[in-house]
Amino acid sequence: MGHARAQRDRRSNHRVDLDGRAVLFQRGDRVGQYTLENISAGGALISGGRDLRPGHLVHLLIDLDNRGETMSLTGSVRRVRDHVGANGSGNDVGLAISFPVLSPDQEDAIHDAVLRALLRRDAQAQRSPLLVFEPRRRVRQEIESEIRSFGIPVVGVDSLAAAVSELEGEETEYAGLVIHSVTHDEQAMDVIEFFTRSESLRTIILPEPNGALTERAERLAKLPQVNVPRIWSRAELRGAVTR
Repeated sequence: MGHARAQRDRRSNHRVDLDGRAVLFQRGDRVGQYTLENISAGGALISGGRDLRPGHLVHLLIDLDNRGETMSLTGSVRRVRDHVGANGSGNDVGLAISFPVLSPDQEDAIHDAVLRALLRRDAQAQRSPLLVFEPRRRVRQEIESEIRSFGIPVVGVDSLAAAVSELEGEETEYAGLVIHSVTHDEQAMDVIEFFTRSESLRTIILPEPNGALTERAERLAKLPQVNVPRIWSRAELRGAVTR
């Protein structure tokens, strides 16, 4: 019994940085989707666009792996602070959530999920990332979060100059390019079409919520190296980026 308690105590102090998603609820109402920065049996740090007051009780649905499994946990907000994300934005807030009471099964689930995430992160280090070119910050972060949840590394940029710099650079070899709203920008599409044709760049075009594409995107979609999900959904995006 003492050994089991010691194991739980070590787990409570073992906090691991990772990529994941958390959907936050309060009093049954959905607050929003957050990025899961790290987690342990003692609590989690999440970041997103909406803050809450310390002491508030919350419910979390946490997605750590790419099999569609989630953990359901109840906790309380301990601290709120400004958060600078991976893209350098300081507009998000960080919420430190504590888990005051967890069952042994919940502790085991957190421990196992973190181990799977670490194994997946090690595997990702051997894979080429996808480049997401999307000017709108929240849309870009949503796309990046979804792709990471599939176990695929991703880099996001918000400007044509940054996209060209990444694609022409020698430091990173990208597995493909993901675009959405830039299909309305003729100058950007000229450059994207050039890379897609001349470099045989695998390109994924995310359509509008109703499945519509611009005329320029429809022409580009005829190329064999271009993939267009039928609609913008998690399942369709997973199929497009893992093919």
